[in-house]
Amino acid sequence: MTSATESADHVSVHLTGCGRETADAVIAALDAAFPASPGTLLAEKGGPVAKEAAPGKPVIWCTVVDTRARRARTDTAPVPLGTPVSVDLFGAAQPVRQVQEELAAAFGVEEHGTVPGEHELEVRLLLTPVSGTSSAG
Repeated sequence: MTSATESADHVSVHLTGCGRETADAVIAALDAAFPASPGTLLAEKGGPVAKEAAPGKPVIWCTVVDTRARRARTDTAPVPLGTPVSVDLFGAAQPVRQVQEELAAAFGVEEHGTVPGEHELEVRLLLTPVSGTSSAG
């Protein structure tokens, strides 16, 4: 059931297997594509937002995207991504597909499974760095 502040146009995005800097890059790419309500990075652990996961303690970075504010990308260059990131998208089918399309425009994307429901869709993706976007060092 959705709350009063969420609608069928909202997609819940959960990032795992990455640190805060990488999560910020993914969320910034989503904020650029869906600018109505910039995402707030939250760690699903209760308490203060973690900077990095403690050894043996995974962190899930979360945001909610409002797809009603989708706009065309003005920067078509891939977004630099330091490491691969697992992403789970939850929501109504069309909004989930819109978020998936925007992620695919910004990163390399491998689909790792889809679970359809009666009114919602869950998609698991692996975002990967696109060739030529890693910072040289």
